[in-house]
Amino acid sequence: MTRSPALLAALAAALLTMAATAEAKPKQPPPPPAKRNPMPPYPSALPPLSRDERLPDGYQDMVRKLMVRGPADTLGDGTFALADAAFRAGDFDEAMKRYADFAQRYTRNLRLNEALERILMIRDCRDFNDEPLKMYARAEALRGTGEPDSAAALLAAGLQRYPGARLRWHFRYALAEIARDAGNHATAVEHALAVADTSAGSRLAPYALKLAGDETLAAGGPPERASGYYQALLERFPNSPLAPSVRAHVLVLRKRMQL
Repeated sequence: MTRSPALLAALAAALLTMAATAEAKPKQPPPPPAKRNPMPPYPSALPPLSRDERLPDGYQDMVRKLMVRGPADTLGDGTFALADAAFRAGDFDEAMKRYADFAQRYTRNLRLNEALERILMIRDCRDFNDEPLKMYARAEALRGTGEPDSAAALLAAGLQRYPGARLRWHFRYALAEIARDAGNHATAVEHALAVADTSAGSRLAPYALKLAGDETLAAGGPPERASGYYQALLERFPNSPLAPSVRAHVLVLRKRMQL
C-alpha cells in the first residue's frame, strides 16, 4: 500500500509533538523510603543489689559450671533405671548385679554414689530375713509414685517392728526427707539429728547434718544453730562430697550474722 506524502508529513508532525510534550513534562521525584518502626527503648537499669542480697564473688561462675552437664553425666541412666526397678520390686539379687554393672561401666554418671549406696545396703542389710529391706524398697516405690504419706506410714511401722534393724537410720533419713518435702521442718530436723548422732555411726550422717541445717533455716530458726550443724559436718566429715558447698554456705551465713 502506497502512503501519500501528506499522510507521512502528518505522522511526522504528530511524533514531534508527542516528543516535545514528553520532554516538557517534569519528572516526578522518587517516592520516599518507607518509614521503619522505631526501636523499642531499652529498659532502665535495675537498682544495684544491697549488701544483704549480693552474692559472694565467684558464685555465679560456680553455678554456671555445675549446670554444664556432659554426655557422660547421664550415660547409663537406662541401666540405673533397670537396677532401681528391680530394687523396688524386691528382687535384690538382680538389683545388686545391675547396680554393680552400672557402677563399673558408668563411673562419671551423676547417680554413681546412689548406686554404690544401694550396693552396700543390699550387701549389709539383709537381717530379719530381708523384711526391713523389703519395707524400705516398698516405701521407695511409694515415694516414686507420689504417695509420700503411705511411704511414711510404712517406714514408721518398720521402725516400730524392727527397732534394731541395720536399716533403721535409712528409715529415719527417709522420714526426714518426706517431712522436708511436706514442709514439716521441725519433724525433718528431729529425724535428721537422730541419724547424725555420733552414737549412730551412720554413713548418712553428713547428709543428715546438712538437711538439719537447711531445715533450720527454712523454718526461720537462728542461723547460729544452722551454722553449728554445718560446722559439725565439716569437722566430722571433711572429705565428704558435701563439704565444699557447705563450707561456702557457712561463709555466707557468717557474713550475714556479722551485719
